[in-house]
Amino acid sequence: MDKVLHDVLNAGIALFRSGEGTVNNAIKEVKRTFDELKSKGAADTSEPAVKLRKLLDDAVSQTNDLSGKAGTAYADAQKKLAEVYNNIGAQIESLVPKDQIQSVKDKVEELARVIKEKTGQGGPSAGGGTKAK
Repeated sequence: MDKVLHDVLNAGIALFRSGEGTVNNAIKEVKRTFDELKSKGAADTSEPAVKLRKLLDDAVSQTNDLSGKAGTAYADAQKKLAEVYNNIGAQIESLVPKDQIQSVKDKVEELARVIKEKTGQGGPSAGGGTKAK
């Protein structure tokens, strides 16, 4: 029985090795073909090829611009929200009696946690809330 298992294992190894060489050769051939096509495409200076390259360059540029603007707008919105949140905190502290401030803070933190969950910025287990006292 052990000899049969060893024979099957050895046959499997040989099959794997022969297939490995075939796969490696196929990968080399695909890479060589891609490199040839890439070179031929780069050498093409026809009007349609130039227009296509310009179109692609413009699309990439616009995508990068939009991405940068979206990132800036998001950062600005986060900054404004933080200012509003801090302002609300200061107003709460000035209006609420000292012995009730922690209870109000806990409720505000719970509201912030729920908002983050609903906007996809934090999961249900993302912490952020405080433990009940």
